[in-house]
Amino acid sequence: MNIESLERFKKELNQIREYLKHIQYVNDVAAYHVQDNDNEQIKNLLNTLSSHDRGFRTDRRIFEYKASIISLYGLIEKYVEIWIKEYLDFLSSVIPEYTQIHEKIRENHFELSLKLINTITTRESAKYQRLTKEEVLNKLNNCIVNPTKYQINTDAFVLLSGNLKHNKIVELFNKLNLDLNEELLKNEELKNEIGLNQNTISRIEKDILYKKINDLVERRNQIAHGSEEVDDILSISELEPYIQFLEKYCQAIFQTLFEELIKQESIHIFQKIENVINTYGNKVLAFELENYTIKVGDMLIVETKEGRFYKKPILTIELDKTEYRELTIIEKTSIGVSVEPKIKNNQTFYIIKK
Repeated sequence: MNIESLERFKKELNQIREYLKHIQYVNDVAAYHVQDNDNEQIKNLLNTLSSHDRGFRTDRRIFEYKASIISLYGLIEKYVEIWIKEYLDFLSSVIPEYTQIHEKIRENHFELSLKLINTITTRESAKYQRLTKEEVLNKLNNCIVNPTKYQINTDAFVLLSGNLKHNKIVELFNKLNLDLNEELLKNEELKNEIGLNQNTISRIEKDILYKKINDLVERRNQIAHGSEEVDDILSISELEPYIQFLEKYCQAIFQTLFEELIKQESIHIFQKIENVINTYGNKVLAFELENYTIKVGDMLIVETKEGRFYKKPILTIELDKTEYRELTIIEKTSIGVSVEPKIKNNQTFYIIKK
């Protein structure tokens, strides 16, 4: 998975923000009191807008509220599905053999693929028209008979029943062998948005932490199921906290999957640097290397003491106070590489296997 899909999410969320901003600008103009010295054309336009607003104001507010809620919920469902499928696709490119994928994921892949076949067979849904039961079975069979060239039925892991409240998203992540509740509480931006510190986390039910997500789903259900009366309409200013929380929440979900992929890369594609000498200025790593060609632009994986994973490109390479763009080491040699801050001595480092 790549950062572009996160940027697309942010762009779509910002479009909703701009839509609400535009509504506020229109409201401000509609509330303007025409002055005697105003241009006649402007007077006519403002009077027309004000007159229309007086008659349509309540219905307009309801429509704008409905459009905003449905759009916000739609982003959750759309991008949780996209990111889970991207994660599984990238996972299959990182882990060389199907048998090396965690047993829980493999068990779920089998059971969920059978459910997907049943869904394709029994439901007429545009969502699954591009799939055939033969294609799903073929992928499942290849995982067994040709485990080095396997593909995962990613659609099987996002078979949705009911709306995506927080606990439902947690269930989807459990199928990936990921404890989302635990992972989200490692995300500092989300914790700050919720207003949590380590002392309060253990005393609070998880559903309470994510009540804005659950409330958004409930409001969407009320709208989608055709309730005649829409109570408790949120104003533009009241919607903004939902948008802000949704942004941090979804970014944390993306980061959870992104970091797990880096973790899997550290296991299957990278190798641990066994002989770390020291770190300097939070950006230079000194370590021993042998039988290796290293170059600027190679990636360094950093595992923090808390178990979080990051990738950092190597910016410079130095040996005996001389900088190199590329360096081939035969015998065990101490070198220094620089990366973007911050790195620390209590972290674990990995370089790509060569």
